Amino acid sequence: MSAAGEEGRRYQEAPYLGCSSPLYAEKDVAHGVEHIQRILKRLEPLTVGQQLQLRWDLLYFLACFHGVADRMAEPGVRRMVKQLLTGLGWSDREITEGLAALARHLVDPHTSEENVVHDANYLEAVGALGIAKAFTTGGARGQSYERTLEIARRNLDRPVFRTTIGRRLAAERRAYAHDFLDRLARELGPVQVVDDQSARARTGSDDSPAAG
Repeated sequence: MSAAGEEGRRYQEAPYLGCSSPLYAEKDVAHGVEHIQRILKRLEPLTVGQQLQLRWDLLYFLACFHGVADRMAEPGVRRMVKQLLTGLGWSDREITEGLAALARHLVDPHTSEENVVHDANYLEAVGALGIAKAFTTGGARGQSYERTLEIARRNLDRPVFRTTIGRRLAAERRAYAHDFLDRLARELGPVQVVDDQSARARTGSDDSPAAG
């Protein structure tokens, strides 16, 4: 393909999603490539009202690779990603900055693009989808309904949303989720709180359904 053609593909989601998809093969159903596709669909709505001109190439990169940021430490994966970005016309400086943004955007986003992808991811921790993910993850880990309810309630208010649209959507979703969890708690009866350390020791994993 010509250089002009590659430059055009730089601002399309397809090359980023195509390169990243195989890296999600080992992920569970709540964190697989379908999760990435949902994040991609949220990007445009979350950019409404942004004052600055956003880099859509960076948005697509962060969205598509956000769940496999830890794999950038693997030489083969890092080399593959750098080759992708170089082929799409990213400069060395842009690649370095993009990888730094990927590493921090879920915990300490610095730029408007990082804020958008941060919110696009964490919207799955709240609302109906957040509940579904919590119980999907809980079932995979062999957790009781009571334990999963406790985790879902704790995670519901944990994310701090960075965009105006993200905050509005999160408030609406949280209201629904709290009502649902309150009703579920009443139907289940008294919830026995399980010690976090012992629970994690049994499951061998983090309890956050939206991370990754």
